[in-house]
Amino acid sequence: MIEIRNLTKEYEQAGTRIQALNLERLDAQRGEAIAVTGPSGSGKTTLLHVLAALIPPTGGTIRIDGREMDNMGMSKTEWRAANVGYICQDVNLLPDFDIMENMLIAAEISGVPNSTALSRAELILRRLDLKGRARHRPMKLSLGEQQRAAIARAVIHNPPLLLADEPTASLDAANARKVVDLLLELCAEFNTLLIAATHDDAVKHRFPRVIELRKSGEQS
Repeated sequence: MIEIRNLTKEYEQAGTRIQALNLERLDAQRGEAIAVTGPSGSGKTTLLHVLAALIPPTGGTIRIDGREMDNMGMSKTEWRAANVGYICQDVNLLPDFDIMENMLIAAEISGVPNSTALSRAELILRRLDLKGRARHRPMKLSLGEQQRAAIARAVIHNPPLLLADEPTASLDAANARKVVDLLLELCAEFNTLLIAATHDDAVKHRFPRVIELRKSGEQS
């Protein structure tokens, strides 16, 4: 599904070029679960942002289903809405809407018909043990419930690519295990390519495949 070659991202800071990401190669298919690790500043979040077409790379190529990302036949915003689920580190749920509304808004943006979105939302909330919390706003949920709700919102349109940025950073060990369990199960169940950035060794070891980024630009 994804082929990456010589992917780089650089920024200019005080007249100096700073390398934020250097990834020589990555090939990944739907149904795979990949953890991206490395120290702060090694490019984990930058990689996710590039894959989500939120920022352009400085160099290299990304091919998705055989087509270069810059030539997908639609705008990057349209492509992202239809094909990417993104789980932010800070959850980022809409605070003035309940969990069901958060999901339905995301589904509408992704072009999912309302009737389909509603039935799918109910199924996902039940699957994530949140059915009884569907009409609660985020502030009424625990951190673990908020993170599960963010996952529910990210997969409402059944995206082929699910990106998770430090999805367990604010959770205790028990809730972190639950979230990782859910991500891995959903990846297999929906045949989704899951790429998760994490600094947590306990999370990293749960993934069948790990890519380690380094500040020097080397990866293993």
